[in-house]
Amino acid sequence: MKAFTDSWVDRFSTVYADAPLAELSWFTGAPGIELIKLVIDGVVPRGARVIDLGSGPGVDAVFLAAQGMRVTGVDLSPEAVARARSWAELAGVEAEFVQGDVLDVPLPDHRADLVTDSFVFHNMRDEARDRYAAQVHRLLRPGGLFVLNSFSDHMVAGTGPRRVTSAEILDTFDSDRFECEELRLYRNLPTEKKPEQIHWIGRFRTRG
Repeated sequence: MKAFTDSWVDRFSTVYADAPLAELSWFTGAPGIELIKLVIDGVVPRGARVIDLGSGPGVDAVFLAAQGMRVTGVDLSPEAVARARSWAELAGVEAEFVQGDVLDVPLPDHRADLVTDSFVFHNMRDEARDRYAAQVHRLLRPGGLFVLNSFSDHMVAGTGPRRVTSAEILDTFDSDRFECEELRLYRNLPTEKKPEQIHWIGRFRTRG
């Protein structure tokens, strides 16, 4: 099963090889603001084992590694993985990056205290969502935390990923597998093409 719509699969398979990072509309060079807050508040403690799904060039993963977390980034694009490794080397931190499909992650069961998704879920085909939620649940230890960042249906219309509703998120990360601790809107960094970035931040705790 393909995780993403064809247009995004085609783009992600080449863009990290062909374009400077600064030309990518989603690249800011900074970790997610809500992820930073979780570290500040101690929700993600030093020493936690983290898996960053769809890690791209490794910005979030390298930030977390610099804060003392044990981080593994997973991305479908080998070029993204190569760039993430270079980013980690430049930052002088230890972080693991592996090429892999987020619907069949090549990592052991119950490995992570935290799984992060920074703008992966909203690119997915509807039929891939349940399988993705099952992978997240498999990777987390009992009581582990899943943190989701996603485009929301409160954003203005435009190009790029689909906007998703709170109902779509809650239906996917259902109460049989997860307990929802938080799901709310926040305003993210504006970009030239999307000056009004209204996103979801969700925190889901795994059930046993």
